[in-house]
Amino acid sequence: RQCPDPAECLHLSSPTTNAARGYPPRDVENTMDAHILEQHEIFELLPTHGKVVTLDADLPMKHALAALASHGATCLPVWDSALQRFVDVFSCTDLVDIVLFAHRALAGAGAPPAAGAAAGDAQTALERCHLRDLHGLKRPRPAGFLMASVDDSMLHGALMLKQHALECLPIGDSACSSSLLHLLLPEQLLAFLATLPELRTSHGPLLEEPVGKALLPLCRQPQTVRRDASLLEALGLLSAERLHALPVLDASGALFDVLSSRDVRQLASNPATDLAIPLEEALRSLPPKDSRVQTCAISDTVATAITRLADPEAAQLVCLNDAGAVCAVVTASAVLAALLPSSPPHHG
Repeated sequence: RQCPDPAECLHLSSPTTNAARGYPPRDVENTMDAHILEQHEIFELLPTHGKVVTLDADLPMKHALAALASHGATCLPVWDSALQRFVDVFSCTDLVDIVLFAHRALAGAGAPPAAGAAAGDAQTALERCHLRDLHGLKRPRPAGFLMASVDDSMLHGALMLKQHALECLPIGDSACSSSLLHLLLPEQLLAFLATLPELRTSHGPLLEEPVGKALLPLCRQPQTVRRDASLLEALGLLSAERLHALPVLDASGALFDVLSSRDVRQLASNPATDLAIPLEEALRSLPPKDSRVQTCAISDTVATAITRLADPEAAQLVCLNDAGAVCAVVTASAVLAALLPSSPPHHG
């Protein structure tokens, strides 16, 4: 099956420059040689055995949530049966907005938001949502369904992830195919780079630079929340600031825990979850924080950050300064932005 309009499948515009994003300029010599990734095809990143779970646009939200949780997925593609094509990607970040959407809809129906509605009523409101409701949310995403081919170079895929700030990049058997083979995550690409001996051979100086110098300029100013805040406040901050993770601080300002969009996947699947409960109570229902909270120091090297983020369990690293205070949340996307050139290579 072919996409009816190729423009809806793939964007090929030039990547946004660091200056346009507000980043400080970087010496080209301190970025990775694009030819390293040009020599490898996206096909090499496909798992030997795997499947892509696809959601129908008319699927009730509770089933979409169950699919995210049962498959341990962070992103799943959405298929529109009426249009006969993929139209969207449902992610854990979207789930944060959906949970808040359901809460506000319930509050608008008469439940006092300050006191919080009954957990069962909130779960019922969430279950009434459908994936089509995603289109009613204000999401900073490019129009159309972005997609790459298995025959494209890894450089092409990496630049698409960087340019459009994608959580994942759908991969098909051709640039405009409606048959998806894989969803490429930034951390998967980073894990592949970590295995390349030529990366360390050719770009040792960059890899040995401290995180504070090489990565922090590409990270946003950290947003944090106190452990005594409500779960509703924390989710509101995740949504309003379009964050993937929110460091949670104790009364002294030290790092206590982290609430990520991935954690919301588990919280939303629990019918007993009430958004009015204290954040600390909600965090206790999650897996042990030792397995969720990954940190790095500003003095750690880029190579160390890459190694830690290459671990599938490490969704992000909370960067701490010498005094132990939170100074940034480092993601695989930020590391890729540091490694990749500001513009595509020119051949001539």
